[in-house]
Amino acid sequence: MKIRTGGREGYIKTAGNASIVEKARETVDKSAKARREVVEYALQFVGGPYVYGGSDPNRGVDCSGFTRYVLSKAASINLPHSSGGQSGYGREISEEEMQPGDLLFYSGGGRINHVALYIGDGRIVHASTEKTGIKTSPYDYREIVKIVSLLS
Repeated sequence: MKIRTGGREGYIKTAGNASIVEKARETVDKSAKARREVVEYALQFVGGPYVYGGSDPNRGVDCSGFTRYVLSKAASINLPHSSGGQSGYGREISEEEMQPGDLLFYSGGGRINHVALYIGDGRIVHASTEKTGIKTSPYDYREIVKIVSLLS
């Protein structure tokens, strides 16, 4: 009986007739893999410093500098360095649709003034304040005004 596995072919000697009991094909959800990679990349910076206007989490970032840096390095997505500007990219989705790697936007004074990266399990990672730096928080610690998906 001729078999193929892992891209290679071979033969198995059988006595009499043989039949296929199971035919399986491993599939990888490329979207889930990309999202996991973005989240894992972002989480390595937890504990790093918050610096207003900063663009490198190794030296200090603000919220939009953090999401810009992470998505650029982990997913080759280029975004502007402002939370309001970033809110205009991607596809707007609902809370029920959000997945790890999506961006959540928060407002203050009637305009978007903060952005965070959803990491799953009801949590975000974000460059929060000078006092707390890059940290994780519950996603709904503030009122969310917009959620966008940039990853397919």
